[in-house]
Amino acid sequence: MKLKANIASMEAYVPGKTIPGAVKLSSNENPLGPSPKAVKAIREALAGIHRYPDGASTTLKTSLSRLWDVPAEGILVANGSDEVFTLLAAAWIGPGENAAGTRETFSQYRYAVRLFGAGMHEISLKDGSYDLNGMLDIIDRDTRMVFLCNPNNPTGTYRTHRQIADFLDRVPPDVIVVLDEAYADFADEADFPDSRALLNQYPNLVVARTFSKLYGLAGLRVGYAIGNPELISGTDRASMPFNVNNLAQAAALAALEDNEHREATLKLVQTEKAFFSTELTSRGIFHYPTQANFVCFRLDTEIADLWETIAGRGIAIRDLKSFGLPRMARYTFGTRKNNRRLLEILDEVNT
Repeated sequence: MKLKANIASMEAYVPGKTIPGAVKLSSNENPLGPSPKAVKAIREALAGIHRYPDGASTTLKTSLSRLWDVPAEGILVANGSDEVFTLLAAAWIGPGENAAGTRETFSQYRYAVRLFGAGMHEISLKDGSYDLNGMLDIIDRDTRMVFLCNPNNPTGTYRTHRQIADFLDRVPPDVIVVLDEAYADFADEADFPDSRALLNQYPNLVVARTFSKLYGLAGLRVGYAIGNPELISGTDRASMPFNVNNLAQAAALAALEDNEHREATLKLVQTEKAFFSTELTSRGIFHYPTQANFVCFRLDTEIADLWETIAGRGIAIRDLKSFGLPRMARYTFGTRKNNRRLLEILDEVNT
């Protein structure tokens, strides 16, 4: 037996990890947990798990179409936003073709493209942010897709509405631009992109969102994409039947309606972002300004060498060696108690 070359060349995904006794703040999960309304909806849906789910996620799509003010035909619901990227690659890219992206970002873009035998053209971030002009330079006649993560994972940096619009103006209209906004719910800068407006202007744009972060449903895997109906319909052809289970659909629908949980999460993130960033600055620890629910900071030692020591003192952070940033860590904002504890640990180990 011979494994396909494109599969053999893939690197395994490196998830955020933890150890017993440590608070896991390494995977950008919601520190407040799931929406109580979502938990209630799951309990109520349990009696129906002997039935197949609605393969079209009809009710959830209807709710999302109201939220975004787009037709339901322009929404694709998937088993996490990871599946969104895989379905896009399955439908629109193949051997001999390529996608453009950046190296220091979410690895699942690369995975999705290589899974279908296509190539990935990548450049590095510029000062921690996407080098949009540089990305235009690597688009060639075989490029079918471009991936942008905004705010970027793992740096938390962002490009503005004007910058993204200028980029889209210069991308060939037959190249699909995938704008991953997994963390956009946490952005509070006035010039952060209005993706709703961009979708109306650029038919080759797809925006990906997730229920894993703000809504606290990472364990259920629900994500979605928004784009022009023709593009979404074509992508949906690659989808497996019943890809989003009953409990996930019920929970996502309920979470959308839980304004209290959503606002509590946003308040915690914004408050703790300001606190933690100020504390890092006072210690002279470099960090990128963030528009996400996490911060990316640098220490003098490779984080992999410190990870067990830090986790053993009570807080699990994300080592970014797999992103090509060995001396940088990504930390999900937790409660004030969690954040104070990590600062105490950093004072102990960063000497």
